[in-house]
Amino acid sequence: MPSRVQRVVIMVQENHTTDNYFRSLAPFGANVATDWPVAPNPPTSDQPHDRHAYYEWLTGAGTATHNQFDTAAVLPYYMHLALTGAFLENHCAGFGTNSTPNHMLIVGGQAATLKNPSARQPAPVWDLPSLPGLAEAGNVTWRAYAASAEYPVGFYTELKSSPNVVSSSSFITDAKAGSLPALVLLWHNSPYDEHPPANVTEGMDLIWQSVDAVVQGGGWEETVFMLTWDDWGGYDDHVKTPALEYTPDNVQLALGPRVPLLMFGGAVKPGIDSRWCSHVSIPKTAIDLLGLPALGVPRLDDDPGLADLVDPAQTPNPAPPAYGTTIQLPPDPSPPKSPRPTPPPPAGAPKPLGPIILRDGSTLPPPNDAPLPQQPQPPAP
Repeated sequence: MPSRVQRVVIMVQENHTTDNYFRSLAPFGANVATDWPVAPNPPTSDQPHDRHAYYEWLTGAGTATHNQFDTAAVLPYYMHLALTGAFLENHCAGFGTNSTPNHMLIVGGQAATLKNPSARQPAPVWDLPSLPGLAEAGNVTWRAYAASAEYPVGFYTELKSSPNVVSSSSFITDAKAGSLPALVLLWHNSPYDEHPPANVTEGMDLIWQSVDAVVQGGGWEETVFMLTWDDWGGYDDHVKTPALEYTPDNVQLALGPRVPLLMFGGAVKPGIDSRWCSHVSIPKTAIDLLGLPALGVPRLDDDPGLADLVDPAQTPNPAPPAYGTTIQLPPDPSPPKSPRPTPPPPAGAPKPLGPIILRDGSTLPPPNDAPLPQQPQPPAP
């Protein structure tokens, strides 16, 4: 692990696109829309955002919710983190669908389903490799602060009922005590996960308390935080994402729509970063920072990750404002900064979704449990 970086904390919230959450970053040079209707807080409803809703949005057969939150007014702490840390403006949901597959991409770089499992049946369990399992095999301490029913790590044979899977309600106490392990994954239950129709400021406040608890425990300078949102939530975004993978019906699966990713901590280089990245970049970055070997999942192992945004030798960034204090955001630049050009897509033609790799090296067929209308040909890059 690079000197001074002793911990990686991955925090996952729910259901918002980059345009939906960060319109206030436009004057600072972020590539975000600025003239859409302002969203009410709390949102009025939870719009469809599964694989079929994504397909309709992708093909123009349907629309997404076309509005934006006033970042500076209702999400000022996130605005502060974006301005003082790294803002990955072209980070994407790993798959164009809803929650569970995207959470699984963060935990282990692949998903054995393309939809949320039914709540009326026992939750499925798959023997998949995972980032926490890799950490344990490498004698790196870890803990998953999960949502109810061990979501989402309860889908993994090697993680289900592990003593290292605990309730998210214990995170703040552990962080203040300075007793967090080297690898931490954190999820929250509704309404603090920001899933519509929750009040998004309440979710932001809990993230603020969580980060401040790490600061109080003396861990700011040695911790790299990665905060993201699991999927698009049915919200619009103006940037077309590159096609990297597609399902048997020839519909783009990856990359999914843009969702925010904030990296911050004492050693993180601040600024707006325009590279294409996705949810598999998050565990790959943790692997690189923690000095772990490859996981054995090509989609993850071949990802370049984001560890280059961490410089342990730099003068430590100041800690964020303490929870409950006034956040003083800087005035908008005048004139406003211009956004960077959207980078070209990664080289190579899109590929069909590959098989699922199990821990013993055997495979399962690619998931195809959310079929869509057959398209005449695969998507273009």
